[in-house]
Amino acid sequence: MEEKQTEGELIEEMYSGFCKTLNETRTVFCEFENRGGKRFFAHADCAYGTCPHSKTCLLMKQAKEE
Repeated sequence: MEEKQTEGELIEEMYSGFCKTLNETRTVFCEFENRGGKRFFAHADCAYGTCPHSKTCLLMKQAKEE
């Protein structure tokens, strides 16, 4: 059963994978905002966006694809 989400609600999810910058496996907590019935990436507790590997980050790729 899928929960009904309200406009502007933040959804938190965890993703695990290999971090190239830290050269280790880690878990990243991500926040997504519900806008217009769609989910948009809002924040991650890593350096995603400023990290030199942001464009090729496989860990965050799985978060953005859902």
